[in-house]
Amino acid sequence: MNEDDVLKRCPYCSKCFAMTDVLHDNNVKPIGMAFGKRNTEKAYYFFQHEAPGCGTSLLIDVQEFSDLIQEKIPTQKLTLGECCEEHCVNIKDLSECNQECYFAPFRRFLLRMLRSKSATESATVKQR
Repeated sequence: MNEDDVLKRCPYCSKCFAMTDVLHDNNVKPIGMAFGKRNTEKAYYFFQHEAPGCGTSLLIDVQEFSDLIQEKIPTQKLTLGECCEEHCVNIKDLSECNQECYFAPFRRFLLRMLRSKSATESATVKQR
């Protein structure tokens, strides 16, 4: 893999991941989305690297996925404001956000990614 294609390197096993790996490799499981520690200006996708002998969590800035968002991304961040539904403060919250917030399209993308990987995994299990 060309170094320019590397989106993330696993901090434990050092495996390199390109965007296609993150999107399609069933060993890279989406966990959720949340703001950074003490910083609500950035949100991150959390993934679990479920390869044998690893199991490390991976953190990737949601902005890395901007080119894949097929809807208009609002410019305003409603983070913890009056309209905020506070989904992005809890990594375990996998609810859809319906606000006109910068982070809402990224949340919807995460949910599509979760459904896609779940469907792929179910199809793989059925084939066995």
